[in-house]
Amino acid sequence: MTYKVTVSNNSYQVKIDSPKNYKIGQSYILEIMPVNLNELSDVEIIGTPDKYVLMYDAAASKWKNVNPDDVLIASVNETVSPGIPDPFVDELDIDLDNRIDLDAGTF
Repeated sequence: MTYKVTVSNNSYQVKIDSPKNYKIGQSYILEIMPVNLNELSDVEIIGTPDKYVLMYDAAASKWKNVNPDDVLIASVNETVSPGIPDPFVDELDIDLDNRIDLDAGTF
């Protein structure tokens, strides 16, 4: 396509080439964010975990759902801070004393 442009007494010729066909592309890696906890690669949820807690399993390098009783058992066997904390034991002592009444009679 050619245009002729005239200004004053000077004559200029302007050419416009046909438009180039450019292809534009985009490449990207699609990463999907997890929506649920069990979609994480280091979390293993097994069975029906209603009212269960997560505990880290170092041997498997994963967080696993466990029964809360297992947490108490693990706290007793813990080597860094062994045993159930004293304030918890004291509270159990008070709570159980109010629930269990043993009468050994009189001496």
